[in-house]
Amino acid sequence: MDKLLGLYDCMKVDFGEERKKKRYINKIRTLFDIYEEDDYTIDDQTWDDFNMDEIFIKLDRTYSSVGEAALYKMLRNPLHDKNELNKRYEFTETLRTNTDLRTKLQMVYYNLGYDKKNALLEMLTEELVENKSKYYIYTFLGKFLTISSALLAIIFQNPYMLLVTAFTIFINMFINDKERKNVKSQGLLYLRNIIIAAKEIRKIDYPEIKEYTDKISELLKDMKAIDNATKSIQFANAGGGAFEILAMPFLLEESAYYKIASILKDKEDYILDLYELLGELESYIAVASYKEEMNGKYTKPKFTDEININIVDGVHPLIKDAVPNSITFTKKGIVLTGTNMSGKSTFLRMIGLNMILAQTFNITLTKKYEACFFNIVSSISPSDDVTLGKSYYMAEAEALLRIIKALHKELPVFCPIDEIFRGTNPIERISSSAEILTYINKKKSISIVATHDRELTDILKDNYEFFYFSERVNKEGLSFDYKLKKGVSKTRNAIKLLDHIGYPKEIIKKSYERAETLEKYM
Repeated sequence: MDKLLGLYDCMKVDFGEERKKKRYINKIRTLFDIYEEDDYTIDDQTWDDFNMDEIFIKLDRTYSSVGEAALYKMLRNPLHDKNELNKRYEFTETLRTNTDLRTKLQMVYYNLGYDKKNALLEMLTEELVENKSKYYIYTFLGKFLTISSALLAIIFQNPYMLLVTAFTIFINMFINDKERKNVKSQGLLYLRNIIIAAKEIRKIDYPEIKEYTDKISELLKDMKAIDNATKSIQFANAGGGAFEILAMPFLLEESAYYKIASILKDKEDYILDLYELLGELESYIAVASYKEEMNGKYTKPKFTDEININIVDGVHPLIKDAVPNSITFTKKGIVLTGTNMSGKSTFLRMIGLNMILAQTFNITLTKKYEACFFNIVSSISPSDDVTLGKSYYMAEAEALLRIIKALHKELPVFCPIDEIFRGTNPIERISSSAEILTYINKKKSISIVATHDRELTDILKDNYEFFYFSERVNKEGLSFDYKLKKGVSKTRNAIKLLDHIGYPKEIIKKSYERAETLEKYM
């Protein structure tokens, strides 16, 4: 009891803090991968462009695999429903302020823990070996023959029956070894633990979670057969697996697996629904913890019908002491110019990340956020893939094509683009970039493109606004204020940076001379 009270108090203290733990994103994303993507799912390119793995890690304060998986899935699937987002906001506020409810739930998830090898979800995604005959044979060998022969040997002190018992146990141990690959005992064990956790949550009698406890009750009714069939798995793994050696002669895991294998596929939807339902509930606790950490430095977004974005003092959630920036789109697009390292890419990500947080958990790291619902598709950091024989230009072209295809869907598109077509020659880059950006601008969209190509500013001046970031040059070198400014940048700093980090003066001098010569022809 004292240990439980200590854990209870510890969870109250830790609330509002990041959790340091190992995370295997390729495993965590399995639940997300099981379901088909909808039209507005955050695709892998956009996810990577916004460093969303790091955002996930910052938000993830869960104690279980179900919580990790559900949080990841929710971040990948923004909502476009004000009422649903308001429900999420209010529920996370409830969990943030109701310490007793939150901590009781956390205790359940702490006891549930992690499916370290992701055995359950992998079991459900693999082809299960079904064999009802094996269930009857293993039940006979493990429970009937082994136990009955042992009892007869003891009661009648019959050495022949003792030999039968020993031979049966030898056969059963041989079967146990041969069935290791087929029998997904760890997956079934985590399934058993999920059922136990669901029952514990069902007992928590708070009106705030009644919607969840009612759904849990319905799902447990539909999973009654699975509940009964996995009890022997629980026994075999009790005491941290201490009883496993006793379970082997009786083929408890094998008979349980083949009893349940035939119904697992039929009940797969119920299992996944329960998995996701429990995970969703813990995800809201994680978000509530993040809001507590932010200590009021977030705001609730306002969603409008007009295709527009208005952000006041938005910051990047991954940057400590980030410089806030504001932006209001008076046209449907922005061309963003400026020197290297001045903050262009960070600004693109700041808008996109706040948009994702707004459309998933109804919070933003801004003083004000007004926008419509967007389909978010980006092209910030496409990379070449030598394993596929793909050039950087081809990767860029495919990334931009995703945006163009998204324009034909119902929801308006927000498309941040960094250094469009940097992987090809200047003439074709500027020509194709101008036409693509003009095409995007005509559709239901808001685009923002960061570029070094001054030529684009003249071509796009009728349809795009222009902003820039700049640097300051002093005796110590270059410094940046990371503040957005209206207009077009007039400076370049690539050669200055080479000078600053110690390139030979000869290279610097001749680089400036060559730049001046080339500029006359551009």
